[in-house]
Amino acid sequence: MARRRPIPFRAVVAGVVAAFAVLPDRLRLDSRFPFVDSVSLRPQAVAVALAVAAVLAPARATRPMAVGVGVVGLVGLAAVAERGVRRPAGVVPEGGTELKVLAANVLKGRADTGELATLVEREHPDIVVLPEAGHDFRDKLMPLVGGLGYRSWVSTPPGARDVHSVTVLVSDDMGDVRVRQVREMRLAHLEVTGGRLGGRVFRGIHATAPLHRRLIPRWSGDMEVLGRWTRATPAPIVAGDFNATHDHAAFRAALGGTRSAAAGTGKGLIGTYPAKFPRWFGIHIDHVLVPVGTTTRRLEIVDLAGTDHRAVLAEVALGRED
Repeated sequence: MARRRPIPFRAVVAGVVAAFAVLPDRLRLDSRFPFVDSVSLRPQAVAVALAVAAVLAPARATRPMAVGVGVVGLVGLAAVAERGVRRPAGVVPEGGTELKVLAANVLKGRADTGELATLVEREHPDIVVLPEAGHDFRDKLMPLVGGLGYRSWVSTPPGARDVHSVTVLVSDDMGDVRVRQVREMRLAHLEVTGGRLGGRVFRGIHATAPLHRRLIPRWSGDMEVLGRWTRATPAPIVAGDFNATHDHAAFRAALGGTRSAAAGTGKGLIGTYPAKFPRWFGIHIDHVLVPVGTTTRRLEIVDLAGTDHRAVLAEVALGRED
């Protein structure tokens, strides 16, 4: 009986290195620095892993390494591929509520207000969420859209920096809504209730960016808060800059009774940040989360001058409140 050859040490090392790059969430490392940031690049890491496997495969000496890297790449591909697949929109819920939401991080109030106002005028979203927009930005924007029938609120008091603020615009078409400032996450956000929302809660947010070790616990805390919201009945709508992708296990766990409005549109891998990179290379951290029974009629990723984020425009039909 032939003895089974041991797996070459080089192949094991290659597979482990690839796993750290492609699958840190499976290794339970994606809430630790630096993997909390690198896991956002899983689609790109998958492409690199598969390319490396293809280069190593022809030569006998490196073929075992190609197998190790290739297997990891295929597991990663399975984790991301669905976000790039377009599926039929499904049946529009009977008696549901139509809602159009625009979410755009405006980079410390530096986005082009004229271009943003033109987008709002053209699309006339029901609710606009503007992370990193404080009173100064709101005061520059509202004269440009005030005639379109919008009211506006800011999550922070006057004098607070734009980067710490979220501004929300609500169309008069939404009816008699109530808006309040809330600080359950690290950064204050806005909560919209009433009017056409019925019993649902809409939240415009800006989650903590886990750019430093000291901010990772704050980011994790924000994901836990999100998870509490999304397990409410009826499920809420949450929009803004989440500083998280579907490759973060903490974000996936926090979805609860919601899903991304981008699901099934084939646009879930389009980079919303940083806008200076091509759409296929960025990371998708700006989301509109909607209840699971929602039908997405349309989703667009929109370039906007003056900011490092692309905007997300979602047109959805909400199901019954249950």
